[in-house]
Amino acid sequence: MRAPGRRPLHVVRQAEVGTASGIDLHVVTSQVARAPDRAPALEAHIGRYDGSSVAFEAERQVAGYPDLLPELSMARADGRALRGAAPHDVIAPVPADPIIDRGGHWLLTWRSRTDDTEDAAFMVLTACRIWHFAVERVHSSKAQAARWALGRQPGLSAIRQAVQQYEHDPASNLDDQGIAELLDTVLHETTPHSDSPAAGTR
Repeated sequence: MRAPGRRPLHVVRQAEVGTASGIDLHVVTSQVARAPDRAPALEAHIGRYDGSSVAFEAERQVAGYPDLLPELSMARADGRALRGAAPHDVIAPVPADPIIDRGGHWLLTWRSRTDDTEDAAFMVLTACRIWHFAVERVHSSKAQAARWALGRQPGLSAIRQAVQQYEHDPASNLDDQGIAELLDTVLHETTPHSDSPAAGTR
């Protein structure tokens, strides 16, 4: 797999990110944007993660990249065009089901990694985003999704701990049991055959 060219790598490395924790740059063809399938092709990805042990990654020409689906959906709903047509005009609607299915994949993966202290807050807050989308069919920021999830289940302590670490105190810790409880709750509420009224509804 070839890495992207030097120019994009340099731009991402040197970019000012403000209050963000990094950059995720995904490059796709117009054909993929107009008709994404469940594992759309990715021309290039460059990721910069400030403060993470990963730090920087780059890959090119990935034949099937299912994590691109929520990215396309978010870009269509809330993206801005720096040049040319609006995202809504160049990105086709992405069905909700494959986005929710992919979220379920990550929830199950994270369920076995509740002791991952470096990514604990990311897992919890992204799980809240997955949950919010599955119920309301809207994309939200980590902070917005956390507030929504706490409004639905105020007793999930891991959410408050994740917000504290993410927004105020990077050195604070999350409780493993609380993370597991949050992930189990989201899995229960987003599994298609769950008896929860939230599953697959608005």
